[in-house]
Amino acid sequence: MTKKIAIRTDKAPTPTGPFNQAIRVGGFVFTSGQAGRNRETGKMGDIHDQARRCIGNIGAILEAAGSSLAHLVKVTVFLRNAEDWKGFNEEYVKLVPEPLPARTSAIVDLKGPDMLVEMEVIAFVPEEHEDGSR
Repeated sequence: MTKKIAIRTDKAPTPTGPFNQAIRVGGFVFTSGQAGRNRETGKMGDIHDQARRCIGNIGAILEAAGSSLAHLVKVTVFLRNAEDWKGFNEEYVKLVPEPLPARTSAIVDLKGPDMLVEMEVIAFVPEEHEDGSR
């Protein structure tokens, strides 16, 4: 099994530290934590906006790695406030396809006072068939 580093896309925010957006190992993609930051403006919104952006950023990274939100197997969600649980879940079920992946959620002190959610995932990369389909 080989590790392919530097999975990067300009469709998600550039890492703010010494890490990659994701790493692919064999048939799996492991993302770094992604926030709901607007990649052009750096702005944050309410929990609904941040949840949509966070999941969208992860979707873009997975696509760059040859996967997608449909191939999620494990999701870890970090919320700043327990009160945001409902709002996050309202967006999550709209954007993450069935069957839903395994998931862990935790209430934590996130970086930056405006950051309400961070999410990291593990997804598989479907095997490509001879005709190019997955």
